[in-house]
Amino acid sequence: IEGDGIINVKYCDKKDIISLGFSPYQSQRVIREAKALLVERGCHFYSGKKISCVPVSVVEEILGIEVNKGGKDIKCL
Repeated sequence: IEGDGIINVKYCDKKDIISLGFSPYQSQRVIREAKALLVERGCHFYSGKKISCVPVSVVEEILGIEVNKGGKDIKCL
């Protein structure tokens, strides 16, 4: 959290996971699994079908690797 109450969160989508060497199907499954995990943790925003990006930290947790590249900085209040 920055001093003015803004949180920087990195997000990634299917294309970012594909760029790591995964197939389109595998990357789509990772996004689905990440969304399900977030909904299970109480982030019901991710239950929508049109949501196609998830936090990089959740993708790293699922894949078990650190994702150094990709992701977009999104500032949240």
